[in-house]
Amino acid sequence: MTLKLIYAAVLFAAGYLFTHRALPRLFTAAGRRLGLDMKPAPHWQKRFKRFRTFKRGYYSFLFITTLFVMSLFLELMINNKPLFIRYDGRVAFPAIAEWTGKALFFLPPRPMDRKSDFGQPGDDEVDYRLFAAAKKDPSIFDRQAARREMEIAGIRAQLAAAKKLKLHTAEERQDYRDLEEFIPEIEAEMGLLREAKAVFAAGGASILMPVYPYSPRENLLDMPGQPPHRPSFEHLIGTDDSGADVFAQLSYGFRTSMSFALMVSLSGYFIGIIMGAIMGYFGGWTDILLQRFTEIWASIPFLFMIIIVASIVQPTFILLVVMLVALQGWIGISYYIRGEFYREKAKDYVQAAVAMGASDWSVMMKHILPNSLVPLVTFSPFNIVATIGTLVSLDFLGFGLPVGSPSWGILLDQGMKYLKYYPHLIAAPSLALAVTLFLIVQIGEAVREGFDPKVFSRLR
Repeated sequence: MTLKLIYAAVLFAAGYLFTHRALPRLFTAAGRRLGLDMKPAPHWQKRFKRFRTFKRGYYSFLFITTLFVMSLFLELMINNKPLFIRYDGRVAFPAIAEWTGKALFFLPPRPMDRKSDFGQPGDDEVDYRLFAAAKKDPSIFDRQAARREMEIAGIRAQLAAAKKLKLHTAEERQDYRDLEEFIPEIEAEMGLLREAKAVFAAGGASILMPVYPYSPRENLLDMPGQPPHRPSFEHLIGTDDSGADVFAQLSYGFRTSMSFALMVSLSGYFIGIIMGAIMGYFGGWTDILLQRFTEIWASIPFLFMIIIVASIVQPTFILLVVMLVALQGWIGISYYIRGEFYREKAKDYVQAAVAMGASDWSVMMKHILPNSLVPLVTFSPFNIVATIGTLVSLDFLGFGLPVGSPSWGILLDQGMKYLKYYPHLIAAPSLALAVTLFLIVQIGEAVREGFDPKVFSRLR
């Protein structure tokens, strides 16, 4: 347990340095290589400086962004597949390959590592946990070979008994011929096990598992007792009723929730900015018509639409993002951007840009929009909070992500079923959700204070 805590502390420190030291420098260097001025304007520097003075919000920002960037590499830290596996000269990187396959989803899928290629009988995927156990105790191969010897002895006993009986039908005779064919296959497996033991004994096999070697979709049905299981040193928050590790599901659920909220917020803000900018800049009939369209569109009941879609097709992550953005993700911010454009377009710098021959699009995006971002930045943390709550609610009601997906809402729904006997199943996702939302709200408060224009005015 102590070693795991040390590993976790080291990983978090590395994640912090990567998120808040390496990534900003890489981003700045890339922008300068493209010929961009990466130095923020003086008034933005003042806002960032004041944001950092609100310690609760600033530290919450550092913590939540570090966790999110680390969650993008969860396959390398929380996974039942090893980072590295070697057997008799054959080397594979299953966890890295899984992470690469998700990050570069457009590439063809990588073939699985077959058992027969790594000293295990069979042609399905390698049992990595058994491989790691065999590395520690090669006598596992002797026990497996003994079980197969017992199988052969049982088959031969059945064949000997069959010779004393009259087999009346062709089907009965065929069944016993099939039993005879099993014996060479089992003997071949025993030979493979003996070879594997020799390879392990000679040091020709090695494996490196992640820090927390469990996957959110792995059903651990070989544990003593029936799932769900209570927390232990091996499983920090226990397992659910399918035998899946709860801590792994919480970790992957955090990535799912944050990714969903960021995608919905960014996409919705992009559409909302364009709609609000058009309404505020052109005004007149353009504003009136678009306002009426927005009001009609906003009256569509979101939950009913989700229920209708879920009754026809199984919602996926992308489908939920598209529906949430299309139905309500862009409406709120469009009102604020519209008001900001109405206020800014009457100022002298806009009239000067128009007089110099700048196009409408240039005036809107290059001159007015940079001075209208305060509500966008201020409300974005609270919008993320609302979006996470929406996804958790949909999953809890059964209209969200497919069953089996790592989701806080699905964990909450399962925790309600076992509230009396396994309260940790609902306490863990509830606490994770509460802490995440609290940290994001703290960020929102700090952003609101840091970007408050009253702070920089002389008259308070």
